[in-house]
Amino acid sequence: MAKRISRQSQQQQLMQSWEVRAALAIIFIALAYGFISLAIDSGSLLEYTAAILSLWYGLYNAIRAFRLVLAH
Repeated sequence: MAKRISRQSQQQQLMQSWEVRAALAIIFIALAYGFISLAIDSGSLLEYTAAILSLWYGLYNAIRAFRLVLAH
């Protein structure tokens, strides 16, 4: 049981590092760019929704990464 708690805390610490947050931000902003390109070509509401959600999550992670850099 102690190993499981330790592993979870290591994963939580990894997710709180600015490098991981910055990588997630870049990935999701790139996904948003792809979805926006597809949405403009097709006009699909589903693709616009995916683009907005990806952009929102990417910006959220970028802000969190910036805050973590400032905290250190």
